Amino acid sequence: MKFITELHNKHKGQEIWISGSDPTINTYPDNFLANKLSITLHLAYLKFPNTTYRYFNEKDRFVYLKEKYPEIVNKTNIFGYPFYNCSKEVAYKAIGKASKKAYYLNLKPYPPDGNMNDIFSNKGPNAMKLMVNDALKGKRMDYGGHGTCLHPCLYAVIMMGCNPINIIGCNFKSIEGKEHFGKAHQIDHDMRVIPPFTGDRGIRMTRGLNAIIEGCKENNIVVNWIKKS
Repeated sequence: MKFITELHNKHKGQEIWISGSDPTINTYPDNFLANKLSITLHLAYLKFPNTTYRYFNEKDRFVYLKEKYPEIVNKTNIFGYPFYNCSKEVAYKAIGKASKKAYYLNLKPYPPDGNMNDIFSNKGPNAMKLMVNDALKGKRMDYGGHGTCLHPCLYAVIMMGCNPINIIGCNFKSIEGKEHFGKAHQIDHDMRVIPPFTGDRGIRMTRGLNAIIEGCKENNIVVNWIKKS
């Protein structure tokens, strides 16, 4: 695997699209990201398999996709490493041959000190804003977020120099009782039991994203968070 810093300013001034996997991406055509600089988060690969990059920091998501779609191993992926709640040894074994074309960042959840409650004060959001500056300089390897893979992925695309940044499929809420689009909903349901977006989990995600967006605004980076219902 290569360091994420090797991508510093690789796409400077280019527009990029990030797609999560919430139910709203059902409303986009399957070819929506064709010919666009783009990156998917985890299960969004099922909708848009041919994006420029894919981001993963959850072992169960990547292992499932690798087993169902072996071609993913030969694509350019970005890994938050080690996977959340995994040792480096377990994560590296799960990544396997995919490491040959992959880039990685050191995943450090709940900045700045690993306390998920920091996001509810100014401490967490302020730290996340500062990491925008670090990403722009291309000198930092450790990035994280508060409850969503979108946060560290955003730092990766900021490091790439992308501007503007468009985000779809990341509403941080259930829509008609579902958190994921189409077939991804059942896959997620069978894979794990997690709290719904309601309550603290969704608030952590939203406060963290708003902090990153604010940090981007201070650096003249446009972030379009496209929310549908």
